[in-house]
Amino acid sequence: MWTIDVVRARAFRLALAFALAVAAATVAIFFLIYLAISDANVKRVGRLLEAEAAAGMADSDERLRQELDLRVTHDLRRIDYVALYDAKGRLVFGNMPKMPPALLDGRAHEVDKSLLPDSRAHDSAIFVARRRPDGSILLLGRSLGEINELAESVLRVLALAIVPTILLILAIGALFARRAARRIANIHAAITHIMGGDFGKRLPVKPEGDDIDSVAHDVNLMLDEIANLLDQLKSVGDNIAHDLRTPLAVARAKIERGLARDQTADALRATMGDALDHLDKAAVTIAALMRISTLENGAREARFTEVDLAAVCASVFEFYEPLAQSKAVAMSCEASQRVIVRGDEELMREALSNLVDNAIKFTPEGGVVRIAATIQDGRPVVSVSDTGCGVPADQKVKIFRRFYRVERGGLPSGHGIGLSIAETIARLHGFHLSVEDNAPGARFEMRRAEAASTRLGATAGSSGSPVIGF
Repeated sequence: MWTIDVVRARAFRLALAFALAVAAATVAIFFLIYLAISDANVKRVGRLLEAEAAAGMADSDERLRQELDLRVTHDLRRIDYVALYDAKGRLVFGNMPKMPPALLDGRAHEVDKSLLPDSRAHDSAIFVARRRPDGSILLLGRSLGEINELAESVLRVLALAIVPTILLILAIGALFARRAARRIANIHAAITHIMGGDFGKRLPVKPEGDDIDSVAHDVNLMLDEIANLLDQLKSVGDNIAHDLRTPLAVARAKIERGLARDQTADALRATMGDALDHLDKAAVTIAALMRISTLENGAREARFTEVDLAAVCASVFEFYEPLAQSKAVAMSCEASQRVIVRGDEELMREALSNLVDNAIKFTPEGGVVRIAATIQDGRPVVSVSDTGCGVPADQKVKIFRRFYRVERGGLPSGHGIGLSIAETIARLHGFHLSVEDNAPGARFEMRRAEAASTRLGATAGSSGSPVIGF
């Protein structure tokens, strides 16, 4: 079966087409070589005969006959033609009884073998004829048999070489086609496993890194993201149920108790107020989920304008500085230069607020929270650092998942949505949100992947975004 697959493979068809193209090119090349060799040899022989005929014009009859006799005597291969005719065209000496119809212009002319003597008429020949001063005619010729044999040798070499060449190319094509068919079969098997529910399976990628491997690598990255989303979907239902069940259950219990007992108006009002507080917590969770969904849909991207991240940092600093002071936490903002990007100012303020609120929440008294907006290597960077308890190394990626909470003994715990919203907003604006150790504490950083849409504004003190400190 693999033979059929190989023959049907695109690589084999390409190899077959390539083999035919090589064969055609080889035939054309050998044909050109054949023509070039034949033409060059014919011209070379013609030039030699023309030179010899010209030299014989000045010789006496006796010396010319000696030269012609010597030429015939040494012609062991019987390829030379010589003749001397009188003024009336009668043969005086030589091996050509009759003069062929060649022009008496002293130039070489090819004569068909049918016009040559029967005993020598195996190949055509080239002749040169000149009229001497006494009216006699000198004829010199040479058979083209050797030249034709050389041309036939070239054709035989072509016939012998073209078939193995085509077979070799087809064998190479079949080899590559078989390898390609095997790779496609492995990829198909992996896809079948994935479709069957084995989301841990990945497409095979070879170390060479060709085009197929590049596509397989991208598909594997996509599968990783899908698996990550599926993991989140598996846990998001339980997390939503947990976050909503508790406040709803408490609110229901309080309402039931309030209705079941004879309470004063003030006591009933207090009970209803507690129930409303728990309902508000559920509403906050639902609103946060809807907020994330809206952001991921990217509906606000069409309203992007130029935003100064330094001004956003200064605004968030002014809003949260009183909260930091109430917890005896020092807070500073480093925004000495304009950092312009295209985006939504409200969303960027929300993302930065979530990071700052998180930093203040987990920083003890006497700690420091620092906000900064700078340009690094032509890229805008916004960071929020603190000197709090930090983030464990094994949870630095997990904290951006919805409803994920880091268990910290004795420290407040949120809904697990704030960082997810910040990460979604950062991704919507082309930023990458990450967390690093601040020794002590944590440092959250939003960094733009490229610098194409950023520009550096005025320097410190020139545009109104000063260094703000506490």
